[in-house]
Amino acid sequence: MENKKRNEYFTKLLSAVNEVFNEDSENYIGINDLTEGENLTDFIHAISNLVPCYVYNKLTKQDEKLLGFNHISNTLIFQNTDK
Repeated sequence: MENKKRNEYFTKLLSAVNEVFNEDSENYIGINDLTEGENLTDFIHAISNLVPCYVYNKLTKQDEKLLGFNHISNTLIFQNTDK
């Protein structure tokens, strides 16, 4: 069954993230920057771990550390995996 709300959130969040790749955005991050050194690894870590953990803590008023949040994230992935 399709989750309309999840798709709505995904679309809105993806739109915001895409602004990072818009050269006219004040939050622009160029592809050339991401190909230097460990920058791509740092970017993926920030977007896949640091930002979601920050959002989770902000919304729940908790102080979950990254490894604890990783467990929460893995639980969500399992819950939302097509079975």
